Amino acid sequence: MRKNWIKISLCSSLLGLLPVVGFAATETHYYYRYKDTDGHQVITSTLPSDVADQGYDIISPRGNVIKTVQPAKTKEEIAQDEKALEEKRKADLKEIENKKQAEIQAKKDDILLKSFSNEDDIIRSRDEKIASIEVLEQIMRENITRLNKQLKEANESKATFVQAGQKIPDSLEKTISETQRQIKDNEAFIQRKTIEKENIHTKYQGLIDRFHQLNKHENQPSATPTPTPTSTSAPSKAP
Repeated sequence: MRKNWIKISLCSSLLGLLPVVGFAATETHYYYRYKDTDGHQVITSTLPSDVADQGYDIISPRGNVIKTVQPAKTKEEIAQDEKALEEKRKADLKEIENKKQAEIQAKKDDILLKSFSNEDDIIRSRDEKIASIEVLEQIMRENITRLNKQLKEANESKATFVQAGQKIPDSLEKTISETQRQIKDNEAFIQRKTIEKENIHTKYQGLIDRFHQLNKHENQPSATPTPTPTSTSAPSKAP
């Protein structure tokens, strides 16, 4: 009798577990929900291949949405996304470059303010650089004058040999050629220095303008407070 009671209890226990086991097994199955070409909602256990790109929901047997798969993007949408991504990349690069330039400008401004206390200091520095270049230019001009004289004498000697029907010495031809080259080199040097002076004027004018921008608050006159009018009583008449 006791054995029968044990069997009945065990069977009851197993029967009690069946719904739980069956529910768990059911929950492992998923369903797909989508709309057909007529706009009707369809729920199926298998997803047709022709609707895979249209977007769908993965739902549980209880109807809970487990995951939503968005429709596949068209070529136009993909192109727009790529364009937007490229524009963002360019904007990010521009922002980085602007930040870098701002940092460089900040360092230049710091050096400018530490190097010069006023506009006269900037002009003085500019004029010193120009003066040093002009000294070199003067030396080159003197060299050109000397070389032209040397070239003239060499050509006169060459003419003498030609008139006499004699062979022109190789050393004389070399002197003429070398002198002409030196004259061209000196003239090119002066041209480069002329451009360099122009660049210095431009650079220092930029420094002056920037110096005024950084110190504009010092150049602006301070506002004079307007006096507050005070009421005065009318003088009393003498008795």
